[in-house]
This record gives sequence, structure tokens and C-alpha cells, in this order.
Amino acid sequence: MNKKMILGIIIVLSLGLGIYGYIVLPETVTVQVDLSGNPSNAYPKTLDLAFQFLLSVGGGLGYYFSEKNEKKYLVLALVGLIVSVITLIYNT
Repeated sequence: MNKKMILGIIIVLSLGLGIYGYIVLPETVTVQVDLSGNPSNAYPKTLDLAFQFLLSVGGGLGYYFSEKNEKKYLVLALVGLIVSVITLIYNT
């Protein structure tokens, strides 16, 4: 797969997850859980979704513009997508 296709997939997935999260998630989103499973930190929905989108797309753009084909940016983008999915699972 070429870099342009991978970047397109990352952007489409993060936009889709962001739109779905904006519709489904409550106004305050739990972002941290303590050892006993209780919510310990919460953010407003828009701030959390913006952070996840920037993490995913920023990693995708870093991967696209890197000259050495570095995988650390791709891993960063995947972490952003995984965080989006975990946030949706835990808060819905």
C-alpha cells in the first residue's frame, strides 16, 4: 500500500469515529479509570474528540511526510484510532 492510501484510510476512519462519537457520547466523557474500575478523570466531549482526531491525523501526516518511511508515526495514528474505539466502548 502506498502512503497516500494509508493516510486516506486513517483520515476517513478518524472522521467516522469522531462523527459517531459526537452523536453517541455524553457531554462529559470518562478518560481515565482507577484500579478499582471507577472513573477518575473526565473531559468535555468536544475536547476529547478533538484530541483523538489530532492524534490520529497528526500521526498519519507524520507518516506521509517522513522520508525514511518511519513506522513510529503510523503507530501514533493507530494509537489514536484505538483510543477512539476504547472511549466509545467505555462511555456508551
